[in-house]
Amino acid sequence: MSEKDYNFDKRMIEHLSYVTPPEEEIRKTNPWSKPIGFITWGFILTTFELNFLYLQYILPTIGIILIFLGFRSLRNENKFFKIAWILSILKLLLQLIDLIWVSTPLNIMDYPQLVIGTLMFPFQISMFLVFRAALKEASKKAGRLMEADPLLWASLWTMAAFLIALSPLSNSWLIFIPMVICYIFIIRSLYHIGSELDDTGYVLTNAPVKINNRTFGWMYFLIAFTTIIICSVFYNHLKLKPQGYSPPETTEARQHLLDKGFPSEALQYLSNEDVTMLSEAVNVESFSKLLMMDPKRIEHQESYGGYTQITHTYEPGKKNIQATTVYIEMPKNIMYVMQYFKWNGGRPIWQDGILISGETAADDKLIISSGLFYSKRGTGYTADFPRIVCDKVTQNTMFGTYYPVLITGALSYPLGSEEQGGYVLYRYTVKVDSDIYDTYNIFSYVHLLSPLHIPYARTEDLILSGAYNFEDMLQQHQTKYESLALREIDR
Repeated sequence: MSEKDYNFDKRMIEHLSYVTPPEEEIRKTNPWSKPIGFITWGFILTTFELNFLYLQYILPTIGIILIFLGFRSLRNENKFFKIAWILSILKLLLQLIDLIWVSTPLNIMDYPQLVIGTLMFPFQISMFLVFRAALKEASKKAGRLMEADPLLWASLWTMAAFLIALSPLSNSWLIFIPMVICYIFIIRSLYHIGSELDDTGYVLTNAPVKINNRTFGWMYFLIAFTTIIICSVFYNHLKLKPQGYSPPETTEARQHLLDKGFPSEALQYLSNEDVTMLSEAVNVESFSKLLMMDPKRIEHQESYGGYTQITHTYEPGKKNIQATTVYIEMPKNIMYVMQYFKWNGGRPIWQDGILISGETAADDKLIISSGLFYSKRGTGYTADFPRIVCDKVTQNTMFGTYYPVLITGALSYPLGSEEQGGYVLYRYTVKVDSDIYDTYNIFSYVHLLSPLHIPYARTEDLILSGAYNFEDMLQQHQTKYESLALREIDR
């Protein structure tokens, strides 16, 4: 190289030394903002909950991933960042445990929530304080003191939020709004710390990783999602203890009930003991209705001058239930009711629920027998309900508190089963002074299309809480029975 060329290169280097590189290039060399930004957004997503579209589970999971990724990049800066990184790993594990908890029957157990919250409270405070010590150490190495102390304020804010949650002020907007405003200021201050460290010129060397951020984030998210799917499938498919079924022989007692109008298809599932108990029946009457789980809505328009009236009717889809209510009137105002149902299409395999709410004031209401039936590969089977109970429940309405006696149950059928159905036979006494009375029965059915229902809940409990509306009574069968004595008066 000639002396002329050498002098030219030297002058170019001297001039370029005064050129400031683009900000993006600086961040690639000294990327404090990115991991601090990850951690900050992680704290945001794990603090506030949005209780719709499963965001209360999705956003905290993403937030915990971001916290881990942020501390993973910083773990070699000082010992406090390494401790925070270890704590973030523990948060990853705790999040998986929490997702398992909410998607299994553990969620409905009576456990001390206050104790668990009290144990998690110091863990969160510890993360803030360790993170604070790590940033102070990093600022000290950079030769600059932290002007703000947002993590100390975040710790105090968390303490205040915990105490407020235990107080009568937990539902007060006068407290909630100032708390949110304070939190926003804390987060803004924390987010700016990364920029401040960038400006010091203190070079960050990212810790080496075998799995990049994007791959790890998707892997953890898929593991969490798969965990929820597995738990939901396992616990929302209720297990049966089946036994082979063969139609009973027609006895004199059975023939007596058949002659009185008892549906033969329903009668075949009653035991001989039940049939003998019903042999003194005064009268038998049945009512049937097709319940539509996926009805086709048809719109009708009728014009009257300048006015158009729009009405709707429904036609059966592919998933229907033939519901039959059989009333068996006995002497001394004793009523037996058999609620029989049989599927026509559909796949009832994910914890369906039933509610029988007839004569809710009858304190002596009692389930006599119940069962499910289905066929598989041409063989018939029967089994008990996985869950069924007749009990007095508490219902709060705008008119006051009521204590109706209701029958609730949950059921599932094996995969690949056909001709699924079931029945409930129960009895009660009509509380009147004569044999002139009427009585009623309401049968409601809830069909779950998929197992993915978190948090986990029993379908029958959801029905009682009003989570399902039986629009146009398409999934509900309401019937009324008049005693023979009342009919004679009406004649």
